[in-house]
Amino acid sequence: MLGIFYQRTCTCQECPRTLTTPPPPKLIPKGLLGVSVWVEILLAKFIDQQPLERQLRHWQLLGLDLAPGTVTGGLRTLMPLFQPLGELLRERNRLSAFQQADETRWLMFIDHPGKTGHTWWLWVFLGCDTVCFTLDPRRSHDVPEDHFHETDRATLMVDRYSANKAMSGVKAGPILLAFCWAHVRRDFVKVGKSWPKLKP
Repeated sequence: MLGIFYQRTCTCQECPRTLTTPPPPKLIPKGLLGVSVWVEILLAKFIDQQPLERQLRHWQLLGLDLAPGTVTGGLRTLMPLFQPLGELLRERNRLSAFQQADETRWLMFIDHPGKTGHTWWLWVFLGCDTVCFTLDPRRSHDVPEDHFHETDRATLMVDRYSANKAMSGVKAGPILLAFCWAHVRRDFVKVGKSWPKLKP
C-alpha cells in the first residue's frame, strides 16, 4: 500500500508541517505482525493442521525469523476474538438431529486442583456440519450434559460407556442413544472365542 506524503513548501502558519497517511490497522495494537501474517498462521494451523514449530521453521528458510513466544503470545491475545464464533458453532452443533460423540484420553502436563495425575479427556461431538471438541479433566456424564441442553432432541451414536447412559437428557427421553455396531460386534466375537460351539 502506497502512503501519501506531503511536506509543506509555503510559509503559511495554519498549514501542518508534514502530512502522512495513517499506517494500516493491526489486528493486535502495537503488535509486531500484520493482519496478513496472522491469516497465514491461522490458516496453516487450523486448515492445514501444521504445528507452529513447522511453520516457524519454514518461514526461517524464507528469511523471516519469528520467535515462538511472539506467535504463541499473539494467539493468546487473539483467542477472545474467536470466543463468540466458538459459542455459535457449539449452538449449531447442538441443533443436529443426529450426532456422534466419543472421548479419548489426553495428557495435560499441568496440575489441576482436586485431580491426581495428568490424564484429561478430549471429547468430540460430531453434528451434521460442525464438530466440537471439549478438553476436560473429567470423564463423566457432566461433560456431555454441559454440551447438550435439557430440551435438546437428538439421536446420539456412542459406544457403550456408562457416562452416556447417565446423562439426564437420556434418562428424561429427548436424547436417544444409538450404540455403535463396531462395539456391539465385540460381544459376538467374545462369545465366539469363549464358546467355540456357538461360533456358527
